[in-house]
Amino acid sequence: MFLRPRWLASHLFAIVLVVAFIFAGFWQINRLGQRQSQNEIAASRMDSAVSFDDILDSPTNELEFRRVQVEGRFEPGSEVLIANRSRDGAAGFWVWTNFVTEHGDLLVSRGFVNRGTIVGGDGAPPRSEAAVNDEPLLIEGLTRTGFDSARVSSDETQLTRPDPARAGELLELDTALDSSVYLSLIAQEPLRAQEIPFPVPLPDLSEGPHRSYAFQWFTFAVIGTIGYAVLLYRISRGNQERGDVPI
Repeated sequence: MFLRPRWLASHLFAIVLVVAFIFAGFWQINRLGQRQSQNEIAASRMDSAVSFDDILDSPTNELEFRRVQVEGRFEPGSEVLIANRSRDGAAGFWVWTNFVTEHGDLLVSRGFVNRGTIVGGDGAPPRSEAAVNDEPLLIEGLTRTGFDSARVSSDETQLTRPDPARAGELLELDTALDSSVYLSLIAQEPLRAQEIPFPVPLPDLSEGPHRSYAFQWFTFAVIGTIGYAVLLYRISRGNQERGDVPI
C-alpha cells in the first residue's frame, strides 16, 4: 500500500522536510562557529588600546573593533545625525562629529541623543544639548565599519543609517582612515561635563541564539522522522485490523 504513487509523494515530501531541518541545524552550527571566531577577534582587538598612528596603514578589513587613542579637536558645527537609533526603548539619533587630527579628519560617533533633545530645523545645522568646543582632547574609541546606501534628509543633516562615506561627503572631510570607517567614542580626556550624548554600549560578544536554534532544528528532524514512522505504522495496523488488503 505504501508504494502507491500518492504514498511515494508523501514519503518524498517527508524526506525533503527532514533533510531541510537537518541542513538548517548545521547552518546554525556554522553561524555559531563564525560568531565565536568573530568574537575572539573582537575581544583580542578590544583588550588594549593602541595609538592611532599604529592603524593608519592597516587594511580596512583589519580595522573593525580596534581600540585606539587619538589626539585632536572636535570641529563645532561639522556634525551629522544618524537616524533610526534607539536606547532603552527610546527613539533617537547617533551624533557623528568630525574630529580633526594631525593625520586628517576622523568621524566620531559621540553617542546617543533622544529625539526630543535635538534642536534645529529650517535648514540649520543639527545641534544637541551636547555641544562641542574646539579644545584639545585625547579620545579613546572603537573603530567600526559602517554601511552604505544611506538616504539623506532634505536638509542634509541626517542619514538613515550609519554610512561614514556618505557622511564624509556631506561634511566634506579629508578622512585619515578609509571612508567606510568611523570611531565609536568610549572615553575622552579632559572628561566631558555633560552626560549627553549617552555612550553607545560596547559590541555584544555573546554567542547569540544559534546554538538553541540548531538544537530546535535537529529536534524537529527527529520528531518528524519518528512521527512519520508512527503514522505509517498506525495506518498499516488499522488496515490489518479491518482486514483491508492492499491492491
